[in-house]
Amino acid sequence: MNLSAPINELKRKAKLLRRAEDIPLNQALARIAKEEGYASWGLLIRDYEAQQSKPSVQPRTGYQITSLPVDDAYRKEAIELANSTFEMVMRRIEPDNPKGTRARWDAEDYVDNHHLSADMLPIDSEYALSLIEAFLVHHVIDLAVQADGMAAEEN
Repeated sequence: MNLSAPINELKRKAKLLRRAEDIPLNQALARIAKEEGYASWGLLIRDYEAQQSKPSVQPRTGYQITSLPVDDAYRKEAIELANSTFEMVMRRIEPDNPKGTRARWDAEDYVDNHHLSADMLPIDSEYALSLIEAFLVHHVIDLAVQADGMAAEEN
């Protein structure tokens, strides 16, 4: 699947088309999808998401994490999951400043300093990994807000 632009830019193009031609957004998205060679926007998104990277490491059978910092094997798994989840969140939230948001993303920092805290211990490792998927969206939104603030200061 070779799109002419990233998904967020195609969505932005559809929004501009909607305004320019005073048509519903779903019609603008459908038109963009056709330009990209798809029968509908839903099919374009389905193919796009199917091709996105997924973590290659599957969560191990749960064990108790009883102290911090976490062991190297768990940390590696958590960083890979955090990166994969970050990409999914970026596609979903469509930040105004994706380059700035990406520049602020640091999976290692997230896992080491934001993911778990001592008051959460002991915690099952599988449950701990699920927290990345559940709560990373808030962290990415914070990064996007920071990126927007920095961009506004530069302008």
